[in-house]
Formats: sequence, structure tokens, C-alpha cells
Amino acid sequence: MTLFKDNKARESGFTIIELLVVLMIAAILFSLSTINLGKAQTGASLSSTTNTLLADLKNQQILSMSGDIGSNTTAQQHGIYLTSNNYTLFAGSSYSSSDPNNYTEVTNNVAISTTFPSSTVIFNKGDGSVASFSSTNNTITLSENGDSQTITINRFGATSVN
Repeated sequence: MTLFKDNKARESGFTIIELLVVLMIAAILFSLSTINLGKAQTGASLSSTTNTLLADLKNQQILSMSGDIGSNTTAQQHGIYLTSNNYTLFAGSSYSSSDPNNYTEVTNNVAISTTFPSSTVIFNKGDGSVASFSSTNNTITLSENGDSQTITINRFGATSVN
């Protein structure tokens, strides 16, 4: 009868191999979830910057359409000047870096490239159409860590994102 009790005692519990297999599976799942969470942050940053730029484009167009005078006494055009890591909101028919009324938005790790002439999008006063529009030079591309989003602007100032 004592022999039977010893066999029962040996059968209870997990072997070291079973424990190692479970720990390896847990480690693999943890590493995969960590990698996926990092990608979500990158995508969120690019998406957030794209949405902010779209809102700023629309705001500049609305200011042009409503006849905002900015620092002038008459209605004027409004636009956005784009560089590789920021963009500047301005009033007037051209961008002037010395204008104290300009507002610059830094895009952190998101890179900006554009096909617009002089890296500038200007909206006409009154109707909000794009000044000097060209159907071949009408995109803004934002990219971060291999992901990118392209904003296309038509001659009326309507935007689409791809």
C-alpha cells in the first residue's frame, strides 16, 4: 500500500518542461503585444498630424472666404507654408517669415513634402479657391516610420486623404 502512495505523490504537479513551455508562450505573446502597441502609437501620431493639418487648411480657407482682414484693413488671402518638419499659417498673398502674425505648427517626427509651388497653399479671398492651382501640383504627403498619408487638394479647396 505504501508503494501506491509514493506513485501518487510523483504524479501530482507540473514537470519543468511543461513550465518552460508555458513561460515561452507567455513571453512570445508579451513581445508581440509590445510590438503592436508601438505601431499603434506611430499610426496615431501620423493620423493626428494629418487631421490637424486638414483642420488648419480648412480654417485658412474659411478665413479667406469670410473676408478676414488679419492685420490689414481690407480682406486678404490666407495660406499655409510647408517645410519638412513644420508648417506656418499666414495671411496675405505670399508667405513672409518676418510677419509676427504667422503661426507655426511643429509636426515632431512627421515629415512633410509637397508638390505645391514654393511649398505654399494660398486660398483666394471670397470664393476660397486655391490660387495658381495646378492639377499636377496639388498634394501634401505626411510620412512617419515608413507609413504615409497624402492629402490632395482640388481647385475649389476640397481635400481628400489617401
